[in-house]
Amino acid sequence: MNTKNIFTIFLVASSFFATAQQTSKSSSLPKEARTFLESNFKGIDVTEVKRAKEGTTFKYDVTLANGAEIEFNNRGRWREVESNTASLPTTMLQSNVGNYIQQNYPGAKITEIKKGTRFNFVEINDKDTLQFDSEGNFLRIMQ
Repeated sequence: MNTKNIFTIFLVASSFFATAQQTSKSSSLPKEARTFLESNFKGIDVTEVKRAKEGTTFKYDVTLANGAEIEFNNRGRWREVESNTASLPTTMLQSNVGNYIQQNYPGAKITEIKKGTRFNFVEINDKDTLQFDSEGNFLRIMQ
């Protein structure tokens, strides 16, 4: 084969892979992750999905068009949500977490939420981290 044919084959193959990657961004996520995105980030496009090995399993790192980044485990359960551009919704947590933040930090920008098995952590205004138990009760401000 000459160089021109090899180059043409390369261009066709690379455009095929780029198209396949774009059309399967959110569809490659587990159903639970897709449901989470629809419930909490409705109307915001998924711009990137990365699947990465994590120990003996893997995780998904999802980037949204509004700049939010979400980490899901292999089952599609969210573990962490972060955004430097827009305030995050508290709809993914218990309603009393959102009520607490609204009452005690009116107008606060929620920049990060981490979900654990026993505790949830909510960072507001890029400085204070609030700790809540798994029921959504406020415990303390982390320093």
